[in-house]
Amino acid sequence: MLIELSAKKPAKLKIVDHKHCKTCGKAIPPKQEFCSEECKRVYERFELRERKVRRMMWILYAIMIGSLLIVMILRAMIG
Repeated sequence: MLIELSAKKPAKLKIVDHKHCKTCGKAIPPKQEFCSEECKRVYERFELRERKVRRMMWILYAIMIGSLLIVMILRAMIG
């Protein structure tokens, strides 16, 4: 019993050049960043929030390091 294997290769689908929306992930033309104005607004709000949080974290780190330095200096002066 012989099983004949087809010599034909399956046709490959060509994917059209595209990018994905930064917010929702929809396929969009390569020159666009977002699929709609709503997605653009959502992304900009997210970026603004992200920058604020990052700035607050840096301020918190600076306060913590400053506090540690002050404690270390005071201990050195006392002890």
